Amino acid sequence: MQGHQEPTLAANGFARFSLSREFEPDLIDTWLGELQEEFSDLPPDPYGDPLLHRYRRHSCAVLLPWERKLHWVPKVSDPRLGDVTHYFQGGYNPEHRGMDRFFPAISARAESNPLLERIVLFDFAQTWWSDQERNLPMHVGVHFIKLSVEDGEGTAVSSPNFLHQDGEPFHFAHLIYKRNAIGGTNYVADVACSGSDPGEVSPELLKASFDLEEALESYGIHDERVSHHVNPIRRGDESCPGERAVVLVDITPMVKTV
Repeated sequence: MQGHQEPTLAANGFARFSLSREFEPDLIDTWLGELQEEFSDLPPDPYGDPLLHRYRRHSCAVLLPWERKLHWVPKVSDPRLGDVTHYFQGGYNPEHRGMDRFFPAISARAESNPLLERIVLFDFAQTWWSDQERNLPMHVGVHFIKLSVEDGEGTAVSSPNFLHQDGEPFHFAHLIYKRNAIGGTNYVADVACSGSDPGEVSPELLKASFDLEEALESYGIHDERVSHHVNPIRRGDESCPGERAVVLVDITPMVKTV
């Protein structure tokens, strides 16, 4: 009998990874704690209802494939939010369809974190491109997102709160920590399920469901082939807040428009 084969990104449109097995222990031991600290003061999502308990920062970088190095895009100053970066999903997020959004930027300290750069380079190594695209600079979006709920009856909710696609060719999620949190189950389904709650999806269209529990457990999505969703979280039995912190990475080739 053949052993169970884990889904691969190329064959199945999604895959799971454990970066703690991919990276040197010294890299993780030295830099993971500093990366986790960046989530302690994430500001509220400026486009989310405060009752959704969602916090985030976002920065953009340019990755030159032939150089394998990130070049972070300069920030813009906002009188209310401080340094911000631009994010646009077109029509892919129905909650913010066609909206230009500006999020507080990731700190310079985080942008220079060697573990964060290795995460992005690992993600890029999982992707594939046409002959033309592989010779182009890549636009990389890096999102720090935390769901955090203190109220024992409350929930913290991701956006959008249903199966969806993101609009970028490849999308990766990396757990940074999960503490005293119940929920946060990830779902992957057929693209036809976009806009649906996972509970409404026929079993044959649901490709996977899983929880990320340990730091640097991750998954990747080939956006044109699957939809995905993460359930809300609620606080566990301890008195401290329930929190789930992730780094999201999206990768898109930079194509000249004429």
